[in-house]
Amino acid sequence: MNINLAVNIAAIVISLAAVALSAFFGLRQLRSMRRANSTIVAIELLTRECRSDAFLDSEEFVLYELSSYPPDDGVNGLQPEHRRHATRVGLFFSSLGALSVFGGIETKMIVGLVPTRARRAWLALEPYILAERQLRSPTYLSFFEHLVCLVDDAKPARHHASLNLRRMDPLSVRTRVEAGVDGIDSGAGAGVLKA
Repeated sequence: MNINLAVNIAAIVISLAAVALSAFFGLRQLRSMRRANSTIVAIELLTRECRSDAFLDSEEFVLYELSSYPPDDGVNGLQPEHRRHATRVGLFFSSLGALSVFGGIETKMIVGLVPTRARRAWLALEPYILAERQLRSPTYLSFFEHLVCLVDDAKPARHHASLNLRRMDPLSVRTRVEAGVDGIDSGAGAGVLKA
């Protein structure tokens, strides 16, 4: 009877271990799938949205023209076309901030790719965002503000140095092309390799 009891206990322990391992790997798979979905969104934002003509027009308006309109009534107080520009830019950076908070994108990636653009957009939009928070919604574009704080904390120049990004040596590509160094034919136009 002791042998049967020992076999039963061993079977139960093995079954419980199998259930625990299955649950553990199932949760890891679920997290991986969620991250993959968020990564697709991040790639869409970083590769398509911020390079679209509509976004670039909005960004240009926000950076160079928005300040000529008073921020007293917040973003929603702007004329419809101006509001669209401000909202498009604000929501873009807010989406990146939200993705960083919820683990959909590595903070390192955001800090490495959009630090200057995020800061410049925040500086241009900040008076309108703060007015909007006072008038209508105290959390308006909070994720955008969070993103800018991440960028400031990370010190982008130091962050880029930590990534070990390669840099050109003092003999630049242009100099090598003009000198005909490295098998590049300067007579046939830049970037044409010699056969």
